[in-house]
Amino acid sequence: MMSNKIERIDTRVVSIPYDKPVKHPFLGFRTKNSVLIVELRTTSGVTGLSFVSVESANQIAAIDQIIKGIEPALKGVDPIRREYIYERMWGLTVDILHDGASNLALAALDIALWDILGKQMSTPIWKILGGYRDKVPAYAAETLWRHQDAAEVASEAKRLVANGHRAMKLRTGGRPVSEDVERARALRDAVGPDVTLMTDVLWGHSPQEAIRLSNGMAPYNFAWFEEPLREGDFDGLRRVRDRTSIPLAAGERVSRLSMLNDLLPVIDHAIIDLHHIGGITPWVKAANAIGIRGLPISGHATHEINSQLIAAVPTGGWAEYMPRRETIFKVRPELKDGMLHLGDAAGIGLELDETQIAKFAARD
Repeated sequence: MMSNKIERIDTRVVSIPYDKPVKHPFLGFRTKNSVLIVELRTTSGVTGLSFVSVESANQIAAIDQIIKGIEPALKGVDPIRREYIYERMWGLTVDILHDGASNLALAALDIALWDILGKQMSTPIWKILGGYRDKVPAYAAETLWRHQDAAEVASEAKRLVANGHRAMKLRTGGRPVSEDVERARALRDAVGPDVTLMTDVLWGHSPQEAIRLSNGMAPYNFAWFEEPLREGDFDGLRRVRDRTSIPLAAGERVSRLSMLNDLLPVIDHAIIDLHHIGGITPWVKAANAIGIRGLPISGHATHEINSQLIAAVPTGGWAEYMPRRETIFKVRPELKDGMLHLGDAAGIGLELDETQIAKFAARD
């Protein structure tokens, strides 16, 4: 068998506008999604594809620079040696810590390495990692934002149901608890009893406020109550969980595996972000730890890749469906009847649409 080595890493940035501005509690109105496309090329001709996305083009540039700083150390290495490469990348980024931009850079490279493995094996990642199911449930998350009042929430929810969605997530927090309870009531009334509802508080409350909100929403049958407190407040999460009836979900800002020791005892459902945790390699380790506790694991955003991972494990839960980037892929998971169907495309199962990439290419 011909030896295969990492030859180079190519990166591109696209900027995809939202259909409507989205008001974020910290970032103001979001208007676009900046995506760094990463292609890890090898001497055999197999290319590993991945991407990472954030709001700011300047922040994407920082991630790109970290990747470029790592690139020389990866050239000439067999891409199958993923654990060795991961430890090498970890060491090269120790001075900038392992949170935020460094984790996103490591994740982008690690995902590309797994894509290479899948392509060399002509097998999708969901099968390589276990192949427990070939489709995963997805909930709509592209609307029902904090700034939408009860009437807007009801209208948007009806549109989602008409488009075939059978699950959706309401953002709460940042307004009086009584208003969010009314929004929750309006949402349930709009969709009826058979649609699965989640809520994401976006770190918006104190423990006392979160307890009041969760108990106020309890009559409307929400599947989970997500991220009510500022990240890292594990004692606060325990207080909320002990005094509410809606299952508590959290974890999307977990950036180190050791953080699971504090998180898992105080939640009912783990939400793990593939990029924040640092890629597929640490995600698999997190999923094993979560599975040992018998907890479900769902993904945060990035459904295009998260669906592969969630499908692989018995404790896989939901994919968060936010079709912001789908336009740049001509091959991707198919959403049908509320499920993401994965198919047999090798690796992470994505193929770029170069026409769309040219259309949205970021300009200096």
